[in-house]
Parts: sequence; C-alpha cells; structure tokens
Amino acid sequence: MGLKCYFLIPAAGSGTRMGAGQPKLMRNVEGRPVILRTLDAIAGVCRDRYAGLDYRIILVTTEDLLGILKAMCAEYFPDIKITFTLGGKTRTESVSCGLNMINDADDDDLVLVHDGARCLVTAEEIKACIDGLKDHAVCASAVPVKNTLKEVDILPSGEVKVTNTPDRSRFYEILTPQGFKFKDIETCYMKATDEGITATDDTALAEIYGLDVYLTKGLYSNLKITTPEDIAIASEIIRSRGDSEPFHD
Repeated sequence: MGLKCYFLIPAAGSGTRMGAGQPKLMRNVEGRPVILRTLDAIAGVCRDRYAGLDYRIILVTTEDLLGILKAMCAEYFPDIKITFTLGGKTRTESVSCGLNMINDADDDDLVLVHDGARCLVTAEEIKACIDGLKDHAVCASAVPVKNTLKEVDILPSGEVKVTNTPDRSRFYEILTPQGFKFKDIETCYMKATDEGITATDDTALAEIYGLDVYLTKGLYSNLKITTPEDIAIASEIIRSRGDSEPFHD
C-alpha cells in the first residue's frame, strides 16, 4: 500500500477578533463560506491524487458547527474521506484532538496541518509542502518578510524602545500548510501534552523537540481570515482570480 496523506484542519477557533455575528469560518467571501473555500482547495489536490498518495481529511471543529459542516461536506465532497472531531481550548489541543483520530497511519505517512481560516491557499503551495516532505521530516509554507522589523524593549512606563533593526532577509513569515511525517508530529504533540506546552505554530513544537524545519514556497495571498478587513482583502484577491461565482460542484 502507498503512502497516506492526512490533511488536519483546525477549525475550532473562537474568532473573537472578527466581532459579533456569524463565526468567521462561515463568513461569506465572494459567494462561498470561508471553510468551504479552504476545503475546496484541499479537495482539488485529493481528487488529483497528487504524488500517488491516499488522501484523507480530518476536520477539527466546534460543537455548534459540527452538524452544518458534516452536511456541507456530504453535499460538496462526497468522494473525499473526511473525519470530524471536536477541538480543544487552544490550537495545540485542537491539533492533538485531530491526531488522536488517526489510527491507521504508518510512521512515514504525511500529515499536513492547515488553518481552516486560510481559504486562499493554492494547490501549488500544498504540493510544494508535500514535495518538501520527500527530503525532510518537517516543512512549512512561508514567505519572506517584506517590512522592516524592529526589536524592542517594553519599558515600565509602557513606552516601546527600539533596541535593534535586524536584517529582514533572515526572516520569513510562517504560513500553512505545515507538513510532518506522522511519527514526528505524533511524538511532538505527545511530548507537548505531557509537558503542558502550547504553541500557535506546529513547527515551533518541532523546533522545541530538536527537529529541523525547512520552508517551502508560499504566497503572500495565503492570508488568514481573522478580522473584517481580511474579508475585504480576500474578496479582492478572489475577484482578481476570477473565482467569485457561488460555490457549486
């Protein structure tokens, strides 16, 4: 049997920065909910059986979204193997919950963690991460930092004092997907759970536990929907791609 690839999608965040109203993953972006756009991008790679892998999706969500997401996936992705589970209070807990649903993986099978709110990810970015795992145990999509960075001290008065201007060519902004061999991500999260360690980034745990992390080519358009302003930016990007029609098979 060939290698399996599990897309683990954390979709259990509270979305507090989006403000009151509909959960951010269900917000409409040019005719489609955020989460459906995310799933559609991933489903395209699954249907193509890229690199000859056996693809599955694990969707980690909240109790209030579980029913509607199951119905949506049954309607739009009946041909994709999708497992659902409830998340935890933190991203680390939610990813751990998703990993607990994988009970048929071999050590060298692939796990790609991708934020449910990153609905503009492209097939090229996903494939680049998969390709990176041919030679490395851990890799992640990223882009070079464009803005000048400042290292600072926060003074007792609350003032912010600049202490250094680092060379921005040495800094990248981490995105998702973030890819692992199953044995490595399982070990990282088991240790993190035992030691009470949390992280907002999966590769941060890999670094803590001594694994080398390599970066693959991402796109600046692969933004995470977090605030109402992000909806407007995402809409403009989607219009530029000519992909504004309502979602359909």
